[in-house]
Amino acid sequence: MLPTAFIGVGATAPSLRATPPSGATLGQISGTQQPDSAAIGVTAGVASALCSIAAIGALSTKRRRPVISTNATVDGRLADAGTRGNYVPTLVVNWQVDPKYPVPGSQKACENMVGTDVEIGGGKPWDPLGFSKLYDRNFDFNNVMVYPHVQWLREAEIKHGRCAMLAFVGIIAAKFSHVPGYPETSDWYKGVDVCFTEKTSTLGIAQIILFTAYVEGKFFCGDSWIGQMDREPGDYGFDPLKLTKTPGYDLKSFQLKEIKNGRLAMIGFASLMAAHTIPGSVPALPDGF
Repeated sequence: MLPTAFIGVGATAPSLRATPPSGATLGQISGTQQPDSAAIGVTAGVASALCSIAAIGALSTKRRRPVISTNATVDGRLADAGTRGNYVPTLVVNWQVDPKYPVPGSQKACENMVGTDVEIGGGKPWDPLGFSKLYDRNFDFNNVMVYPHVQWLREAEIKHGRCAMLAFVGIIAAKFSHVPGYPETSDWYKGVDVCFTEKTSTLGIAQIILFTAYVEGKFFCGDSWIGQMDREPGDYGFDPLKLTKTPGYDLKSFQLKEIKNGRLAMIGFASLMAAHTIPGSVPALPDGF
């Protein structure tokens, strides 16, 4: 049995048939034999039914996103605080087991972070390109969270700074020392390629890759994209010497030192890459460093 909507449309189908001009038959107009009027009615009915299906499908795609109750809370906050017009913000990638709803506040979070006003900020966060404001713009545009929260940006900055510090120290140390049992090369740029030439060094690279994969998986920072990570950016809880437990330990001071040294290391590593790729581009470094 056809749905009621389709029956209603089919009932009006005859009104869709074209009427030939006076003194001419439909067969004369088309150059073919005039079709039976019943066949025309059936064809028009099918066409009307298809149009109805398309219309219903189009309407179904325009339904509103689920509305969050004004009394619902997320992590102790009103869920509607992160919505615009009662629309739930849409995540680009939904990785959460327990759904979390984005709320504005990236720029405000940036103002309270360590190292945002160092040397050149004049007491205010130094952000000339407005990266910390991008996340909040999501709510002004279309509630699709395509821009990251400043929490994700800080996590990325700390991670890149740590990698750059290790890389810079490793490059400089390789010029003056050598680990026994590992292959040696005068060109640090080809160090990884040389490591894969022997089983011992290849095993070392495999250990580094496995350790990195473990850390990245255990401390996955996906929720930092919407500013709801359950830890502080860069905090992996790694403190085997219990330095943070010692009396008078100033955590903020050491966090600032790490960020500043990480930023300097990123610039330093970039200079090493430039000096190697373009000889003479860095005056303080000799050619072929």
